[in-house]
Amino acid sequence: MTTIYFGTNRNLIASDKVEEGFDFGSNFSDDGLANLRFGKAEVTGNDFDQYQISIAPENLFADPPVLGSQTILRQVGQEMREKQEDTLIFIHGYNTSFRGGLTAAAKLHQVLTSNAVGNSQPPLKLNICLFSWPSDGSFLLGDRNAANRIAYRNDRLDAAASGAAFARSFLKVADFINGLDTRCQRKLHLVTHSMGNYVLRFALQELKNQVSDRLPRLFDQILMMAADEDDDAFDLKDKLFDLPRITRRTSIYFNREDLALWASDRLKGNPPRLGTDGPMQPRQLPRNVYPIDCTKVISRFTDPSEHSYHINVPRVVTDMRFVLQDESPDEILGRQYIPATNRYRLLENLI
Repeated sequence: MTTIYFGTNRNLIASDKVEEGFDFGSNFSDDGLANLRFGKAEVTGNDFDQYQISIAPENLFADPPVLGSQTILRQVGQEMREKQEDTLIFIHGYNTSFRGGLTAAAKLHQVLTSNAVGNSQPPLKLNICLFSWPSDGSFLLGDRNAANRIAYRNDRLDAAASGAAFARSFLKVADFINGLDTRCQRKLHLVTHSMGNYVLRFALQELKNQVSDRLPRLFDQILMMAADEDDDAFDLKDKLFDLPRITRRTSIYFNREDLALWASDRLKGNPPRLGTDGPMQPRQLPRNVYPIDCTKVISRFTDPSEHSYHINVPRVVTDMRFVLQDESPDEILGRQYIPATNRYRLLENLI
C-alpha cells in the first residue's frame, strides 16, 4: 500500500465504486480553474489500480476556517519529521485521469524507494504528493485523427490554465513552511513529466505575477522528465527562464528517440521539444541546470518506456535516485560529461 497525498483542480464527482470513496473528473473544479481540493489516497493492487480516496474536510465559514490544505500539509510535515523523509511532488502529463495520476505516482514512489536485489544504492525515504490537473487528451502516436488532435490541444490549454492552481499550491506550501516555529531539516523535490512541465511554466509565470522578484527557493531538486515543452524555454522570461531561482538544482532528462515528443513536434505543429534534444542553448544555461541525455540507455523497441522512462527504465531511475540523494552532478556514476554541448550522457553501466 502506498499513501499518496494530493491536490487537484479537477471537478469532484461521485465514485462508481462505494469502497473507493471520492473521485475527480476530467473537467475543472466547479468553483473555478484555480480552486483546489486536497486529500490523500491509499493505493493498492499489483498494478496500483485500487484506490481508497478521502478528501480533507474544509469549511471556510467556520471560526477559525477549516482549510483542507492546512490539514494535509500538517500531515505531510509530521511524516517528514517523525520518519525523517523527504517529500516529492509529482505533476503528471497528458492523457491521465485522476486515478491514473495516483497509479503513476505510486509506481514512481515504488521504483525510487525500492530496495531491489542488486541495487547498490541505499533506499530513498520519500513521501509523495500528486498535483493532478484535468488532463483528458489522447496518446500522440498515429493520431492524425482530427478528434485526437483537438483532444491534445485541449490538454495543452488545460495545462496552461492549471498553472494558476499549482502556483496557489506552491504559495500555500511556502506560507506553511514560513509559519513553522522550527524548520524541518528534510527536503522538498519536484518531478514533472511530459505536459506537466507545461503546467510548471504557467505556474512560474503566475508566481511572478503574485510575488514579483521575491520568488522563494522552495525545492531542493527539480527533475524534468520527457518535457513536452519548447526547447527555448530556458532562454525566455515568459517561459522557464526564472525556474532556477525556485530550486537548488534542475535536471532536464531527454531522449532523442522519444516518439511521443516527436509526434508533438511534427504532427502538432509545436516547436522542437525540450524532452527530445534538451535545451536549445545548453552552453548558456544557469550554473544549477543540468541537461541529461538518456537516449543510449532507452531502447527504441520498448514503448511506452520511451516516454515514461522515469518509471520504466531502471538505468534512468538509478540516476534519478542519485540526484535525489544529493550526489554532486559531476560525481554521479554512469555519466559522461560532454563539454562541447554542456550536457551529461547516461551510459549503460555504472562505471
